[in-house]
Amino acid sequence: MRPFAALKSCLLKSFRWRGRAPRSEFWWFLLVYSAGFWVALIETLMRPDEVVTEDDVGPMLIYMMVLFLPMLAVMARRLHDKGLTAWLMFLLLLPFGQVALLILAALPGDRGPNAHGPDPLGREREALTYGSSRIPVVRDDD
Repeated sequence: MRPFAALKSCLLKSFRWRGRAPRSEFWWFLLVYSAGFWVALIETLMRPDEVVTEDDVGPMLIYMMVLFLPMLAVMARRLHDKGLTAWLMFLLLLPFGQVALLILAALPGDRGPNAHGPDPLGREREALTYGSSRIPVVRDDD
């Protein structure tokens, strides 16, 4: 998924907390979200005034508030892609919880459908194998 497609997808799914999101959708949206924040912050700090007032911070706050819900929604869908619950987003409130969530978001999603929906990449679940071999495990019905 390309950056603008990810941005469009996340904005259209701003209030959709169910389903799954591929890694590309999450990471492109996070990049756009973070880049916009840093541009707004640098623009605010580079003003010729010596004191930053509430009016100077306004555009940055509006940008962050508009994209905050889509960011949470895509994070929930990304966790669902791993078969995890969106309640894990409460890790954001812990000191190193953000790092844990970024690690979880970097991991590949479940192959095939899981409890949260079909695979967003359209992959099928692999057959159960034994160890690193590609020989399928045969299960008895006993």
